[in-house]
Amino acid sequence: MLPTLHPDRSSLLGSLANALWTRFEYGGQHEYLEEAIEFHRKALDMRPAPHPDRSISLSNLGVMLCTEFEHFGRHEALEAAISSHREALKLRPAPHPDRDTSLNNLGIVLGTRFEQSGRPEDLDEAISVIQEALELRPTPHTLRASSLNNLAYVLETRFEQSGQQEDLEKAILFHREALELHPVPHPDRFTTLGNLASALMNRFEQAGRHEDLEEAISFHREALELQPALHTDRCMTLGNLGIALEVRFEQSGRHEDLEEAISFHREALEQRPAPHPDRPLSLTSLGSALRTRFKQAGQHQDLEEAISFHQEALELRPAPHPDRSMCFNNLGIVLETRFERSRQQEDLDKAISFNQEALKLRPVPHPDRSMSLNNLANVLETRFEQSGQQEDLEKAVLFHREALKLRPAPHPYRPTSLNNLANVLKRRFEQSGQQEDLEAAISFHREAQRVLHAGHPLTCLYSKNLGDTFMRAYTHTDKSEYFGPAMDVFRDAVACETAPASQRLDAAKLWARHADSKPDSALEAYQAAIELLPRLAMLGLDLSSRQQALTSGSDGLAREAAACAIRSGQCDKAVELLEEGRAVFWSQALQLRTPMDDLHESAPELEAKLRRISLALEQGSLRDVSQDISDSPQTVMAMEREAARLRRLNDEWLETLEKIRDLEAFKDFLRPQRLPKLVDAAAKAPVVILNASEAGCAALVLTLNGVQHVPLALSFADVNALVDLIQIATAPGHRDLARSASTRAHVDVLLQQMLPSTTLQFMRQSWESRDMSRVRINERPNDFQTVLAMLWQSVVKPVLCSLGLEISATPPNLCWCPTGPFAFLPIHAAGIYDVGEPECVCDHVVSSYTPTISALLSDSDMPNSDPFKMMVVIEPNTPGQSSLPYTVDEMLRIEKHVPMKDLITLRSSKVEAVVSHLPTTSIAHFACHGQQHPENPLESSLMLHDGPLKVSKIMQQPTPNAKLAFLGACQTATGDKTLPDEAIHLASTLLFAGFRGVVATMWSISDEDGPKIADAFYEYLYRENRPSVTDTFRPDTREAARALHVAVAKLRSEGVSFKRWVPFIHMGR
Repeated sequence: MLPTLHPDRSSLLGSLANALWTRFEYGGQHEYLEEAIEFHRKALDMRPAPHPDRSISLSNLGVMLCTEFEHFGRHEALEAAISSHREALKLRPAPHPDRDTSLNNLGIVLGTRFEQSGRPEDLDEAISVIQEALELRPTPHTLRASSLNNLAYVLETRFEQSGQQEDLEKAILFHREALELHPVPHPDRFTTLGNLASALMNRFEQAGRHEDLEEAISFHREALELQPALHTDRCMTLGNLGIALEVRFEQSGRHEDLEEAISFHREALEQRPAPHPDRPLSLTSLGSALRTRFKQAGQHQDLEEAISFHQEALELRPAPHPDRSMCFNNLGIVLETRFERSRQQEDLDKAISFNQEALKLRPVPHPDRSMSLNNLANVLETRFEQSGQQEDLEKAVLFHREALKLRPAPHPYRPTSLNNLANVLKRRFEQSGQQEDLEAAISFHREAQRVLHAGHPLTCLYSKNLGDTFMRAYTHTDKSEYFGPAMDVFRDAVACETAPASQRLDAAKLWARHADSKPDSALEAYQAAIELLPRLAMLGLDLSSRQQALTSGSDGLAREAAACAIRSGQCDKAVELLEEGRAVFWSQALQLRTPMDDLHESAPELEAKLRRISLALEQGSLRDVSQDISDSPQTVMAMEREAARLRRLNDEWLETLEKIRDLEAFKDFLRPQRLPKLVDAAAKAPVVILNASEAGCAALVLTLNGVQHVPLALSFADVNALVDLIQIATAPGHRDLARSASTRAHVDVLLQQMLPSTTLQFMRQSWESRDMSRVRINERPNDFQTVLAMLWQSVVKPVLCSLGLEISATPPNLCWCPTGPFAFLPIHAAGIYDVGEPECVCDHVVSSYTPTISALLSDSDMPNSDPFKMMVVIEPNTPGQSSLPYTVDEMLRIEKHVPMKDLITLRSSKVEAVVSHLPTTSIAHFACHGQQHPENPLESSLMLHDGPLKVSKIMQQPTPNAKLAFLGACQTATGDKTLPDEAIHLASTLLFAGFRGVVATMWSISDEDGPKIADAFYEYLYRENRPSVTDTFRPDTREAARALHVAVAKLRSEGVSFKRWVPFIHMGR
């Protein structure tokens, strides 16, 4: 170090200070900045007036002090910076060559003080001195563009305060001039492009001019193109472009913008590894974008990743970092979002704590204070909903009011504050009944809705909220003046094409619930909701995500819609709604495999395009989307690019469909079937739809004459109680004693209400006469009889009476189409067995089941000239599974009836061997274990010797001859209780995969019964096979239901328990 009095010591101190400042800029350590300021002060002390370099030290010190304020909020540092720059300016009178620099620096710090204090004189002086600096930098001054940018910035600031459009227009004009001064290939062109883009974003946020947003995105894209891959500012450009694209998504709902924004944020983050000083910025931007996508699509991985990124950003911004408040804010938001899904109290407590910390760090007049007020109010309202603490609700109202004051028109987030304040006022009205709260809520909701531009995605949410508030007023006052407007805004909410399908569906369901007393409006709402289901589970998603989407939004919707239609006397409409709103997963899958021969003849180009897209979507739906924490950023980005590609394909699919439907002959191409077509399903047997809804249960009997309504004397709770009891009766091992007792008590009451007293007395005498000493209390043998008796009395008997069906030695066919919890009940075995003259459905009809009516509409029952083949697959000893020794006997029984020339027998076979025979197989008989996969039904499988034969594998094979599948495996017709209307079980999966009929089981069967059922079943199917016709004989698989009927009757005649003969069912045609 030079001695104290050395003439160059001050210069060395200044250089050392600048080096320390650079280190601070990259590392953020406060001590480096403090030391830099101290060295500049010492250098300044060594340069008293009139030292020729005093102005340099003052200028450098001013810059450091301003940095101290910007990072750590010390107001005395800002005041000292202003003082230093003022003195430096005095030492540089005109025509000093550095006067323009001092003017520029003073303008910057005055503008900064204005942002903190709001003193208009600071802003006016900042504009004045920067204008003077600009005048000192005429064209072609090398720093003119810098002054243009600085002047534009302070003019933008004044515009934000005063709303004078002239200031913003001048700012944009100056940015454009700066851009002209930086033509291609100027090295600073990309920086100027970014500045202009930011100003245009400002004008867009203030005035909503979409052309500004588009131009901003265009300039950001050009800036990105001008920056080489390794340029140090490329990360910033990627982030700014990502933010602009996310804003456009918020305005337009274009999902590709959000996907691209996430992609850019991921790339920026990858280029900012720790300890890059801007890594927290990328973490924050990416986390926010991922939360936005979670709110759209509900992918839990997005939310967890967002939380992780925001947590890391907070760790990288310790106190007193000026952006720490934003980290608290963002982390609070994502934790509240997770609480809404998981209901984990810890998440809500942390969300409140983080939002409180953010608010403390944003005192008046912090520009983001309104954001923290809004977010803290939201989480307090959420806690009020959980705990009922009135204090939380009052604070929420107070904070939302303060936030609204800080967001005067045309603040871009004013509509958000209006909507949120309206929501908490409505909530308080529900507690206190104060009419003024309700009226204020309506007023604020209306203003929020009014200020949104046409087509804004938030129109859906805000209109839904307004409609709900109108209905609160209608309920409270009984004034019809509220009801009509409520229906109108609900309709607007559902019609908002730019909003997420999940939000529109929520709005439609709320509309339907509120319109219950007005059937026409309610049916309109239900129809709109059901039409949204394919969008919710769009074809561009993988299979698991489609199932998850349907689970969260669809179950029960079609059944409630049908109940509404029944109440209004529109039974035809009820059938159509049930058909369109159930088995959506399978309907979509089958759309991708629809024969297009007629379309090929009329419009070959459209047919080829649709076929190409269909193939790509089907292949894409089978992709593996599982992510692991160890996945590289490149792997994640590749998966997201593939997801974006499939989303575009889905949009292309929809556009192509519309073009096809514009053709006169194809107006209804791939549209849901309407009743005139659906009645064809009853050509060979009536179809009985059993509808279970919260509003009540009913049967809809479909015949060629139309639809007949048969009321059922069961409530939704009653049906669920019967399901619980049958599951108690069939479940192996330990049972829930409390649940068993409660369920039986419920059903016992039903028995007393519905069965004639003499019948009930006979049944109880029969039960009591049995030896109960060996039966545990939770395994009563009469559980089966109880359920079957209830089904007979309350469901089957009324249906049979409506059809005029009596006991017959040759009973006709009848097909049951159960919905909701009815899908888990053995309707086909209903009856009263423990009386002198038993009554049961088996004596009246031959029962089949169908998951949907469309599954019965056959277009392929024409005679097939291909050779008939039956494949029998047995697995007596599958690795990793319990042995099935009776399967060998099952094969021997089959061989007694089926000619060897028609048989393909496979024992302990491999998957590929079985698959190779599928194209020529007419009947596939599987005697093996089965494995169901409710989350991804195409992963359901039959367990073979070398692994699972997945349904997805079967669906990929051509099966032109497929007629009948016989599944001698356990629980192959047991559905997913959380989603019964989607028919997610192995039997229905094979039905939709191409087999016209399936024999399956509702629960585990006794091993010894498999051979007995198969023996009698094939004996009946082959009863007409005589030696004279053996070469040409083909069993009529349309008789499969009757063959099973006969086989089960034979097993039942052996006196076996209900648990053994009841589970066998036939599905399909």
